[in-house]
Amino acid sequence: MKPESESRHHNGTHAYSTDDKNRHSSSSMSMHVDGVDSETTPSGFSRLELVRLMVQSLQSLGYQKSAKELEAESGFQLESPAVTRFRDSVLQGDWNAVEQLIGDLNLDTTHELSVKFLIREQKFLELLERRDIKDALIVLRSELTPLNQNMDRVHSLTSYMMSSSPEDLRVRANWDGVNGSSRQNLLSSLQKFISPSVMVPENRLETMLKQAVDHQIKNCFYHDNRNTSNSLYSDHVCDKTGIPTVTRQVLERHTNEVWYISFSHDGKYLASASADSRIIIWNLETFQPMHTLQGHSNKVSCCAWSPNDTQLLTAGYDRTVKLWDIQTATLTSTFPHHSDVVTCLGWLPDGERFVSGSEKNLFLMATGGNLLRQWPFPVRDLAISADGQTLVAMGGTIIRMISLVDFTEVSKLEETDGITAISLSKDGQFLLVNTTVKPAQLPMHREIHLWNLPEGRIVRKYSGYKQGLFVIRSCFGGWDERFVISGSEDSKVYIWHRENGNLIQTLDGHDSSVTMVAWNPTNPGMFASASDDNTVRIWGTPEDVEAEPARILNGDSGSE
Repeated sequence: MKPESESRHHNGTHAYSTDDKNRHSSSSMSMHVDGVDSETTPSGFSRLELVRLMVQSLQSLGYQKSAKELEAESGFQLESPAVTRFRDSVLQGDWNAVEQLIGDLNLDTTHELSVKFLIREQKFLELLERRDIKDALIVLRSELTPLNQNMDRVHSLTSYMMSSSPEDLRVRANWDGVNGSSRQNLLSSLQKFISPSVMVPENRLETMLKQAVDHQIKNCFYHDNRNTSNSLYSDHVCDKTGIPTVTRQVLERHTNEVWYISFSHDGKYLASASADSRIIIWNLETFQPMHTLQGHSNKVSCCAWSPNDTQLLTAGYDRTVKLWDIQTATLTSTFPHHSDVVTCLGWLPDGERFVSGSEKNLFLMATGGNLLRQWPFPVRDLAISADGQTLVAMGGTIIRMISLVDFTEVSKLEETDGITAISLSKDGQFLLVNTTVKPAQLPMHREIHLWNLPEGRIVRKYSGYKQGLFVIRSCFGGWDERFVISGSEDSKVYIWHRENGNLIQTLDGHDSSVTMVAWNPTNPGMFASASDDNTVRIWGTPEDVEAEPARILNGDSGSE
């Protein structure tokens, strides 16, 4: 091993195996270009760090000669010779050299054992892979075990001794072997314990560029995923033409208030439930009614598509839940278990069970008719996570998370005001909550709350819409659920930027309260709104409307 003075100064350039502060303060490191101190750029960044990232980037792009020229001209080296040897030794599997070079990495003493464990683990697995059982056992007993690190992992490594073949080993260990990327992965793992000033993290410049672009996209008001350009020449900006802000169709077949709408999972159909006791299934290619389902004796409050879109659950004021075959538009089952108005429905992913809630009870039912489980508390709205593991049920001011595995209450949240509706994000991590107020607390300007469920706290509030005593439902929408959208008692639709909470669009069109909105799950350029004016509006982008002028469907004949 070379002495410290030699490893820090090689071929006239500066290497980095000691403290950055001392390095920067050293007179030998300072240089001036046109009278400007070269230790920092005009933007305040370290010139040394910037050059090192440029050298690394040039190397990764294959411009080895240019990288060496930059090192020579700047006097700054990407890394010390010792670090280069360490990196090369890991990739070549020269484990003796790797361990000898650990001392040159300036590791925190608390990390040295962890680093040695990772290195020896790789050494052990490689010996096993080439069926050198004797030497592998020596490494396990004499090198890994004495470290007294991660003994559970040591026990797992011991079990790999029983592998019947190299293929069996790779499967058991979830490891792709010497000929795979295991050594590169090891280097990435070791990097976490090594100061970035000693060993620059892989692809650091490109990583920062991606972080900058991702940040701009995250905060882009009107981001449209069809804009795939990630040009570095200019900041990322989308205009609002990519989000649905224009009425594409007005659907007028209901004869009373429309209270609930739901897109099929494939995005091809829309179900609308009304106080006229009917459910209409709309074909979204023709915007014509495909079926009108009649069977409820009173107002229909909610509906839910089965996971495969072949069936539809409906429920309402007649205190029943009904199951319909969508292909034939026939009623296949009626579930009369509730003794009060049924307010909400939700399918489990297996398509054989569903949950229904009322002002008195929450029921878990089988489509065959069996009542599987019940909870004796009021539920106004509910949502089920995509994996079918968790039920979120709301009643009054309380939000309950219930495990659908062991049916226990996992956690409980509480709002100050009464809750009218909830909407769960696709990843099951966030919940939108619409709240109502007592008459004495009017005027009606309200906030929609965004809850982080794992953390159990409100992380964002969306204001500006109006909600008094009536049920108003909001939802997530757009590309990657970047928007929050809600109806309002002032007949408008409100759209907010989910991340920063800014109101970005207010849409006119309805003549009465907008009770619910739903975003098409497969077409981010479409959402629907339901209103007490007896209509459903389909909203599209300006491009959609230009291609297909809006029509108003009237009466039973479907005339325009």
